[in-house]
Amino acid sequence: MTAAALSTLLAACAISTPGSQATAKGQQDCVAAAARRFQQPPDSFVVEGSGVTTAAEIYEVRLRNTRTGRHAKCTVDQNGIVTGVIEVR
Repeated sequence: MTAAALSTLLAACAISTPGSQATAKGQQDCVAAAARRFQQPPDSFVVEGSGVTTAAEIYEVRLRNTRTGRHAKCTVDQNGIVTGVIEVR
């Protein structure tokens, strides 16, 4: 493997290390929870990012409502169970 290929591989690992962001199911569950919470269709929410919180195995998912421009944060565990949704002002 060339140095350039190894560097690219390591950079990709740093960005998407398993466990460093909420699972796809967790992100989908956050979108559904935000849609219910703010009474908006699920397709109006996009995931802007996700990361680990200081609590063990709890992830924060950052959402944006494309219809209103407002932002929200959702917390979800590794099994996709949403523990909260708040609006970020």
